[in-house]
Amino acid sequence: MDEDLKRFRVDAGYCKSCLGMQGGREQRVYRFPNGYGASLISAPRLGGPERWTIMALRFEDDDHVTVEVPGVENGTTSDWSTSLKMLDVIMSQPHF
Repeated sequence: MDEDLKRFRVDAGYCKSCLGMQGGREQRVYRFPNGYGASLISAPRLGGPERWTIMALRFEDDDHVTVEVPGVENGTTSDWSTSLKMLDVIMSQPHF
């Protein structure tokens, strides 16, 4: 699924407000054809697997707002595999 996600990625790759944080942070913003998307921000861990915090988004033109999506808890931090499952839930929502 990682390869499929690349075509939906719409960000520059780094959270400007996160750059000064210890370990740095990477942000990935995705926009799906159904009008929804997601922001994931990495939470690097010393000696452990990288974790990602997810926020579901709804796009309106070039702007977006945070929304609730059943099956995705905004602010949840999990491993990449679990994050991919949440992205799949967001992508499977009907177009609003």
